[in-house]
Order: sequence, then structure tokens, then C-alpha cells
Amino acid sequence: MPRRLPLLIALALSPLPAAAQPGPPPEGMERLFISPAGEPFRSGGGLEAWFARADTDHDGALTLAEFRADAMAFYKVLDANADGRIDGFENQAYETRIAPEITRMSFAGEGGPGGGGFHRRPMGDETEASNIPRPGPGGRGGPARAAPREGAGRYGLLNEPQPVRGADADLDWKVTAEEWAKAASKRFAILDADGDGRLTLATLPRPPMGPPPR
Repeated sequence: MPRRLPLLIALALSPLPAAAQPGPPPEGMERLFISPAGEPFRSGGGLEAWFARADTDHDGALTLAEFRADAMAFYKVLDANADGRIDGFENQAYETRIAPEITRMSFAGEGGPGGGGFHRRPMGDETEASNIPRPGPGGRGGPARAAPREGAGRYGLLNEPQPVRGADADLDWKVTAEEWAKAASKRFAILDADGDGRLTLATLPRPPMGPPPR
């Protein structure tokens, strides 16, 4: 037997270095969270960070006014040229530079069921999971099933694939400040399940949370 053969066999059977071993992400690396307005949070506890910033009076609850003010602050970021509307170029910047994860295909175990991509649908269809039993075989009702999560819906509180497009009420491919404010009010109403006019961390749904950003 050649002298080098035992050495090659030993190297082949030895474990991989720790850096090459698959495993969980490093401690402290948090998962992506996308706020109801579509703003990504990539470090720290995303949901808690968004809530704390939006809760301007620090009373532990979000009112409609606080929720809408937070959404309008992000609108100013999206409306890069400050002309009072988010156009196609600014929406493209949102999808490619601000929150590119929403256009990425999803994989098994990432952010809940459903594939990648998104479609333009009315906001109510995108943000709410139906609780109405769906017809089963033979037309009979079956157990309720949540709508598949797509796009930004994989990382946020609402099942809304594209928050900017979702605010385009008249479908003219432009989002005005008025449309954005109305969309914020609708999103607040969906999250305010008990109708008391206040959102707290305890009453908010838990986001599916995709994997940590690369």
C-alpha cells in the first residue's frame, strides 16, 4: 500500500471544519420583518423595533393616528423626488433596492406556505386570510384554510404581497399620498381585530418570518 494512502483515507473520514458545517444562523442574527407599510427591518427584533418607533407616546399601544403617521413617514422615503406620488420607477426601486426579498422565490420552511411572486389584487384579498369554509369535494364546505403567503406577506403581519401596489386603489400604477393614507387606515382596521382602536404587541398576529437575510 502506498505511504500516502492511509493519510488520504484519514483526511476523507475526518469531520469538516466548524465553518463548513451546516447549522442555525449565528446568535443575534434576526429574521427579516416587513412593516404593514412595507418597510423592511433587518436587525434586532424587527416587529418590536417597528412598534417602538411607531408608538410615539410610548404608552404601549398604537392608535390609528400613530399608525398612519408611521406609514406616511415611509411614504416620503418611497417618493424619492417628492412629487406627491410613487411612480413606476420608485416602485421598482422599492422592489430592487429597499425590499428585494419580496420578489424572491420562497422555499420549503421559509415564511409559511406558498410560492414566490405576487399578483395585483384588491387589498382585502391580499391582507386577510379567509375564515369562511371553502367548498370541498362535491361542493360541501371544508375546514378553513389561510391564504398562501407571498412576497412581503411572508415577512409581515398582513398577507399582502406588495404593499406599494396594494395601495394603488385606482390601479393607475401611481400611489398618491391620499391613497397611501387610506391604505394605512384599511391595514389598521384589519389588524385591530377587536375594534378598540388600539394595537398592542400582545394582540398583533405573529409574522411568519422568513429566514435571516443574506
